[in-house]
Amino acid sequence: MNILKNAEKYAEGKANQAITKAIADAYIEGYKAGYKAREEEIPMDLRDNKTEYVDLGLPSGTLWASDYERLGGKYIYLPYEEAKHMNLPTVEQWKEVQNCCKIIYRNEDVFDKEVIRATVIGPNGKSITFFTTGYIEDGKVSENNAFFWLYDEREDLNKKTVQIYSSYCSGNLTNGSPIHSHFAGYKLPIRLVR
Repeated sequence: MNILKNAEKYAEGKANQAITKAIADAYIEGYKAGYKAREEEIPMDLRDNKTEYVDLGLPSGTLWASDYERLGGKYIYLPYEEAKHMNLPTVEQWKEVQNCCKIIYRNEDVFDKEVIRATVIGPNGKSITFFTTGYIEDGKVSENNAFFWLYDEREDLNKKTVQIYSSYCSGNLTNGSPIHSHFAGYKLPIRLVR
């Protein structure tokens, strides 16, 4: 038995263990740092929110949130910069809804307030509903319209939204709810996709 060979083998094993442990530790620390950075991008109020999704039977397989994001039973309104890290629908995903689903618009009076309701019925018969949510501008709530953000990569102060408003509420329309641009600092409710 050669003592030198055994010592070399032992040292090599220990060196491999040390290198493996150092790489594993670095990976874990990098993962934790990346996870923490990503978690910090999401507003604190939404990190533990449980969103329920509905499969409308769309060709893309996109699932739409059954409602706007809520906290304590109230809609959550965010400016675009805070909302953009979430799974916002794209223009293409909204156009797919318009092209593949039946959308029924209705005006309703609730406690002397006009409420807009747009019910989206998917090819498989399942549905989601959009209600008048309004938006917040300079601390003031505008409740005449239903809005939500769309994902928008443009470097612009205005970001794309879907706007559902009363002039479109005259029955069954398949191409209502136009896409608009609104100032990214407005606070709009959040509707997610997956």
